[in-house]
Amino acid sequence: MKSYIYPILLLACGIFAARCTKSTDAAPVDPDNQNYTSYWYYCYEAVSVINHEAVGLTAADEFKPRTVADRGDTLFVANAGTGGYSLILYSKKNKRALSTIKTWTFNNAEKNFGSQIEAIVPTNDRLYVAERNSRVHVFLLPDMQYYSCVGNGDYNGPVFQAQAIAVTNGMLFTRSKDGKIRFFKESDIKPENYQTLKYLRQAGPGAGNSSNNDFATHYMEVDKEGHIMLTGYEAKSIRVLDPSLIDDNFKSGTNIDINDLTWSLPFKPKTFATDSVRMFATGDNDNLNVYDYEKKEWVKKFKGLKGYTLSKPERIYKGADGLFWVSDVTKNAVIQMGVFRGEIREYARINDRLFEVKSAMTRHGQEQETFVVDIATHEIVDPSELE
Repeated sequence: MKSYIYPILLLACGIFAARCTKSTDAAPVDPDNQNYTSYWYYCYEAVSVINHEAVGLTAADEFKPRTVADRGDTLFVANAGTGGYSLILYSKKNKRALSTIKTWTFNNAEKNFGSQIEAIVPTNDRLYVAERNSRVHVFLLPDMQYYSCVGNGDYNGPVFQAQAIAVTNGMLFTRSKDGKIRFFKESDIKPENYQTLKYLRQAGPGAGNSSNNDFATHYMEVDKEGHIMLTGYEAKSIRVLDPSLIDDNFKSGTNIDINDLTWSLPFKPKTFATDSVRMFATGDNDNLNVYDYEKKEWVKKFKGLKGYTLSKPERIYKGADGLFWVSDVTKNAVIQMGVFRGEIREYARINDRLFEVKSAMTRHGQEQETFVVDIATHEIVDPSELE
C-alpha cells in the first residue's frame, strides 16, 4: 500500500500538549521539578450528538442521516427519514437546524429529491448534491438558491447513478455505478443547461476499480497533491486519480488512475477522512478503521467512543475545524468525534509494548481509570485482544 501524508488538525490535550511525544520513545519532562517520563495515547470522544430532536423532528424514524459536509458554521446533512428525502442545514455553533430543503421551484415547477442523497460537495460559491437516481443538483452559496441540475434521472443520461462526486480543476467528477469516471466543466453548468448538459469525457476504469449493483457507499476526495482518491468497495481498494491528465485532447476511455498508488485494503471501504498522520475509514466491517501512515498499516478498528458507542458507522467526514462527523445509520444519529491525546500519569508495565494505565491527564482534567495502552501505536487495547 502506498502512503501519503494529508493535512488536518489533530487536537491535543490542552495545556499538556507540550508533554505529548510523537514517537514510541518517551521524552523526559520536568513538571514541578520532578523528573518522570511522559507517555501518551489516543482518545476518541463524542463531542456532540445530532439526533432527530436536535434537528427539530418529532419521531426518531424521521431522521436517517447519511452523508454530511460542512462549510463555515453550516453542516449539511442528507436525511432519508420517513418524511421523505431532504437536506438539513444545521448550525454547529448554535446546535440547531437552520432550515430543511425538501422541495424547490425551478422553471415555475416544484422539484424535489427523488432518491437518497449520496454525496455533498461544497465549493466557494456552489453546493453540489448528488442523488442516487442519476442527478446532481446545484445550489448557489451562501443563500442556497437552486441553480441547475446535471443529469436527468435516466440511467442512460449524462449521470449514471453517481455514488460519489468531487470538484477540482474547474470540473465536476462523478463516479458512475459501473466505476467509470465522467466529468463536466463547471462553467458549462448553467440554468439553461438544466438536465441537458452532456458529460465532457469519460475515463476508463483503472487499477482498483469495481462496479457494484447494490448501491454500496462510495466516496471521492481531493488530496493536497490535487489527486482524487476514490473508494473501490468491491475491490477493497482506494483508487488514486490524476485529473491533470485531462485536457482538450483527452479521449474517452483513457485511464487516469495512477495505478501504482492504488491502495489495497483488508476490508471494503465506504468513506474515509484524514489527519496529518492517520486515515480513518468506514467499511463493511462496521467499524472505524485507523491507518497509520508512518507504520504503513491499519493499527486499530473500533466502535467505542468516550461518551458514545457506535452501532453501524456508515460514513465519516472531516470537518473544517479538525473534528470528524460520523453517521451511525442504526442509531439514526450523527456523532461529532474529536481525536485527542491523553497523557499517561500512572502505569504498570506489562511488557515492552503494553502499559496498564491507572491515571491519565485528559482535556477534562486528571482521571482515574484502568485500561491498557500499546505504546507502539498509542492505542487503547481491547482486553479481549490480550487473551
